[in-house]
Amino acid sequence: MLLLLTIICITVPVLLSVAFFTLAERQVMASMQRRSGPNVTGVFGILQAFADGLKLGIKEPLIPEISATGAFTAAPMIGFILSMITYGGIFISDSAFQGLVLMALSSLGVYGILLAGWSSNSKYAFLGCLRTVSLMISYELGFGAALLSISLFLTDSTGMKSLNFGSIRDIPYSTISFGDYIPFYNNINYVNTYPSISLNLPLFALLPLCIIFLICILAETKRVPFDLPEAEAELVAGYNVEYSSLGFALFFISEYANMISMSIVAIIYFFPTYTVWGPNSINNVFGTILNTALTLLILFFGYIWVRGTLPRYRYDAFLRLGWKALLPLSLSLYGLYAVFDYIY
Repeated sequence: MLLLLTIICITVPVLLSVAFFTLAERQVMASMQRRSGPNVTGVFGILQAFADGLKLGIKEPLIPEISATGAFTAAPMIGFILSMITYGGIFISDSAFQGLVLMALSSLGVYGILLAGWSSNSKYAFLGCLRTVSLMISYELGFGAALLSISLFLTDSTGMKSLNFGSIRDIPYSTISFGDYIPFYNNINYVNTYPSISLNLPLFALLPLCIIFLICILAETKRVPFDLPEAEAELVAGYNVEYSSLGFALFFISEYANMISMSIVAIIYFFPTYTVWGPNSINNVFGTILNTALTLLILFFGYIWVRGTLPRYRYDAFLRLGWKALLPLSLSLYGLYAVFDYIY
């Protein structure tokens, strides 16, 4: 019973978040392109996402005759279940390797896409799943190096390096190595309210790492300009070209759910709410939740802005960016942070 309640408490808010985020994306994209967005179903089109979900739910599922039926049916469920498990890793898990566990869970999602592309027995779907695998390999390494760099700044109660989210809350920010050698930021401390918390220190010291992390999130979630697995001009719809009804809906939900979960990880590591929005929020649960939600909305608006601004990369260009730019840069930053951590 407790397990069922936990699953409901995780799944329902995620589904509602995906529904309203898709609605917000359509409204913002419409504003950027000077056209009308959803404005018919409900007040200001607020029920459009639920109408779309209902439409997909009642449509007849079509399974290609020459496809591998079992794998074709299981692929969307694998992606959806793994995206929900990721939220369990964020809100329930308490491990020193919490960040690495989340990265591993996000990486496992590629197996659902690979299975979908192979089982569809379609050249477009198969090309889309191959692109997804190559993209995941290219950017997963830089993503992992960024997480290792973060671990240099966090220690648990035993003094060991940790990626546990609780280490960010429990360990004062003055323990970050760069904090002792940036006099300007040391002069801006909330000494009377919450000692040893330096304003904007993570944003300054880890700014290059934060940029790499956000770019890797775009690649991990297959968003523009890294949406080559779903390039409609080349592959019709990519790996999910043969899916309709609930199969398509599950892939759609898992993509947006992964984007939200990765944004939450970015907020926890790089934008702690009590340092970005002020120290008083740490004593107010509602204020902390509100600040986190506002930061999440800002990041999500950034994803939509990128989608409405940047063109899609060529296949060779996005591989070159991952292997020859982000990976060497993230490893170099890891070496730099490790040297500072060792010397000081």
